Amino acid sequence: FLSGRFILIAMVLVAILVVGIGVIATISGDDGDDSGLVELLVAAEANFPSDMADGYAVGSEDAPLTITQYEDFQCPFCLSYTARNEPGIIDQYVKSGQVRLIFQNFPILGLESVAAGKAVECAAQQDKFWEMQHELFLLQAKEGQASNEKNNVGRFSDDALRGFAGDIGLDLDQYDTCFADSTTLETVQDSAATARSFGLSGTPGFLFNGVPLPGGAPASFEGWQEVIDAELERLAGDDGADATATP
Repeated sequence: FLSGRFILIAMVLVAILVVGIGVIATISGDDGDDSGLVELLVAAEANFPSDMADGYAVGSEDAPLTITQYEDFQCPFCLSYTARNEPGIIDQYVKSGQVRLIFQNFPILGLESVAAGKAVECAAQQDKFWEMQHELFLLQAKEGQASNEKNNVGRFSDDALRGFAGDIGLDLDQYDTCFADSTTLETVQDSAATARSFGLSGTPGFLFNGVPLPGGAPASFEGWQEVIDAELERLAGDDGADATATP
């Protein structure tokens, strides 16, 4: 029979082995989470309403609710939101004319965040912002950014970003001119300054009709449904009250 001391030692060794495997999986980013994000992003691109896109925006200008989202392309939480929640918002609320979604740059994680912001600004000037947004977040998902964050490691180098510009069919001469133009950097910096003026300090950050979303971003799509439905109901009530007050 095994002694109690031997059994205890064996149990400790097994526990250490299990923890070690978990740590290795976390470090490698090979836990399956990001592969799921890749699938979600691919499906989102296939269902994206390109006919409703205009620069950084998608959705009707007459929508009662405009959601402005401030993001950093190196931010793992932005990646998760874009894969898990943004597609549902577009499908349920943007396509139905209830919400207009606007992206804004808020680079806070280093030089490659700024470079990515410049790249999407140049893509937006050629009406291909959403295509570039998809490519950049898809790369991050493939690299495991959500489960193993790594910033400023060359994924968004100038050459890499130019490669994406070519992949989505941008006029590269126009892109190069835009990317090198100091006003492009100023535009990205101004967007970040605007975010801070609203009291935003992290990404992603959201405004509902120009007002910061209190309590931060919901973690699930169900949470997004709750806050959007509540805001749409409030806006409908305000419109009804205004109509009643009008003689």
